[in-house]
Amino acid sequence: MTELVGRQAELEATERFLDALSDGLCGVVLEGEAGIGKTTLWQAVAGRAAERSVRVLACRTAQAETRLSFASLADLLAEVGDDVFDALPLPQRRALEVALLRVEPTGRPPDQRAVSTALVSLLTELARSGPVVVAIDDVQWLDRPSGRVL
Repeated sequence: MTELVGRQAELEATERFLDALSDGLCGVVLEGEAGIGKTTLWQAVAGRAAERSVRVLACRTAQAETRLSFASLADLLAEVGDDVFDALPLPQRRALEVALLRVEPTGRPPDQRAVSTALVSLLTELARSGPVVVAIDDVQWLDRPSGRVL
């Protein structure tokens, strides 16, 4: 794993997290004061997961995007192929595609429940082929709609 000075304990903890992925649902939170290197550690963990052939869905949030609906969710799912979206039930796929601005909205905007259900279905579909890591940097800057869905 990447050598980060003074972060051996954190690297070992995140390595245990990666080891536990095959056991089922698990999570890890990197927290601390601003400027202590959480993003560098986050990048190392995401990189290590990718080295293990784990699917990594990542987004780096920004304060400027907090007012944009579903901006973080769009970043998170940017690399997910159409084939995965196509596997979703039509109402879920439509809701998620409208939220992500992949299709033109018609009628009312999708409700949070429909988008949330679609995300769960999409993650479930992705997990059929192996572990998936959802990596979000600076979660405090998630836009509200993305935060509610996640």
